[in-house]
Amino acid sequence: MNDCSLCPALCANRIQIVHPTPCPTGGLLAIGEAPGEDEAIKGEGFVGASGKRLDKVMSEFGVQRSEYGRANICRCRPPNNRRPTQAEKDNCLPLLVEFIASVKPRVLLLVGLTAAKPFFGKSGLLECIETAEQQDYRFDPSQADRALKALSEVHKLELKVIPMPHTSGLSWNRKTPSGEPWSTIGRFQIEKALGVLR
Repeated sequence: MNDCSLCPALCANRIQIVHPTPCPTGGLLAIGEAPGEDEAIKGEGFVGASGKRLDKVMSEFGVQRSEYGRANICRCRPPNNRRPTQAEKDNCLPLLVEFIASVKPRVLLLVGLTAAKPFFGKSGLLECIETAEQQDYRFDPSQADRALKALSEVHKLELKVIPMPHTSGLSWNRKTPSGEPWSTIGRFQIEKALGVLR
């Protein structure tokens, strides 16, 4: 898929397609929104400031970058770092399903609302987190985007999905309406994901 042309706006502006990095079978796959500028230049996901923050928190729990996989909802950087459109997500999600089916992670760590929403169909990140807790973090295809429903058919392991706040400085350093820092929730969700994995 190095010459994909499904999304005209992305193709016209992209530096390169950023392909996912596999995780160990039965391991953890972090899924983000889309590549940023650093990722587009280097051709590797989660290498910018947000990715480095995720690496740092993961390392605090004893997990190094080489021990987990990384992917994005969209593989091309949207112009001006905007969020991917629904059409762009629809074009890329089948590729994500294929990748998940091939590497067979046990846990998906969904970084930010854009990554979580296709799995839960909720409008807010707190709603996604609450729903995930209520269903014991099990992947529920009835709530997922149409393209993701195929995961229930091709994935042989019990897949857990754990949403967390985006690790960009703008999101990570804010507070929820109740006053709790998003960074606190983020660390808790990462700890939860690693606990499920172990």
